[in-house]
Amino acid sequence: MEEIQKDPRLELQVVAGSHLFFDHLFWYFKHGEPTSFWKSFPWYLKARSAALFRAEEKVLRMEYLSKLLTQEGFPVHARIPMFLEGGNPRVMTKISGLCMLGIAGVFEKLKPDIVLINGDRFEMLPIAFATVSSNILLAHLEGGDLSGTLDESTRHAITKLAHFHFPATEKSKARILGMGENPAQVFAFGSPVIDTISGLDLSLDYSIYERNGTGGGERIDFTQPFILIIQHPVTTRYEKNREEAEELIGAVDGLPLQKIFLAPNIDAGSDGVSAAIREYRDKKRPHGTAFFKTLFPHDFYRVFANAAAAVGNSSSFIREGAYLGVPAVVVGDRQQNRERGQNVIEVSPGRDEIIAAVNRQIAHGRYPRSLLFGKGDAAPRIVEILASKSPALQKNFYESR
Repeated sequence: MEEIQKDPRLELQVVAGSHLFFDHLFWYFKHGEPTSFWKSFPWYLKARSAALFRAEEKVLRMEYLSKLLTQEGFPVHARIPMFLEGGNPRVMTKISGLCMLGIAGVFEKLKPDIVLINGDRFEMLPIAFATVSSNILLAHLEGGDLSGTLDESTRHAITKLAHFHFPATEKSKARILGMGENPAQVFAFGSPVIDTISGLDLSLDYSIYERNGTGGGERIDFTQPFILIIQHPVTTRYEKNREEAEELIGAVDGLPLQKIFLAPNIDAGSDGVSAAIREYRDKKRPHGTAFFKTLFPHDFYRVFANAAAAVGNSSSFIREGAYLGVPAVVVGDRQQNRERGQNVIEVSPGRDEIIAAVNRQIAHGRYPRSLLFGKGDAAPRIVEILASKSPALQKNFYESR
């Protein structure tokens, strides 16, 4: 987005996903599935008063994503209400429908020439279909990767809809070509996230608590080693997510290091993972452990870069971790078959295996930097393609010879 803003040939339009209850409270009551109604009720009242009595710009400042975008100098041209509480397969389906309904009006208002989306998130698939069905060019970042769970199918489906392809690696590019995409529209420039990290001051201080708040627990001592834990749900094993999260928590609990937990994403199964983390936090009140709902992106990279090890199943442990050289233990099959650098050990979600792998990674220490996912120059190269090329709207299967 920064590079698009710099280029006089392009105009940046930003569409943010928003929490539905800010301006559609009663619809949210019907379709959302909050874990505890009374626990959530004060937030509903706050949201309704914001929607009724505050100007739009004040509502924007209350939302995490919109606040982050405006603080970083990006205008928010439109919002799509898409996030519902619940964390189960029904809610995922409802969110997909919300995205499809919401984006149509946005396209009518903004009239974009190109829509740029990233990765493998399930809520991006309805956006991708709505884009091409509206006769708008679709550009896709980081297609062609292999991974576990629903993400891989979603990513490949978006690839078949997209006109521009910007995979992070040469292997991902080869997979896209194998799916019948035109080589003239596939560009392996690396991941733009590496651009961000390469230009960032990664020193860590206690100001992150002022910027991000806390989700309970303690403020840990950043001068001492700590482990970063992120466990996202695996949608294809919905019923097993809490059990596997408890195994991971039990493994890291016994390790004599400080810990930082981040909450899972909103995929189906997040209800189980979140419940396991909350129970651990509230009942055991572990010493030397901090809990965050989320972190601002730059703060996340600072925390990640300074961790003695990362444990869980986030793709960041593989992609950004390779560049940063952070020892990572990837648990379970959510990132199955994903390309990775030397910094990753992959284990099954069993307590003993996790403990052994973390101890091994702590003993090893930092890994040399890998440029597998980019050198830090992807964004300007991607923007040059977006500004200079205009493929036909009608796609055809490319028969390689």
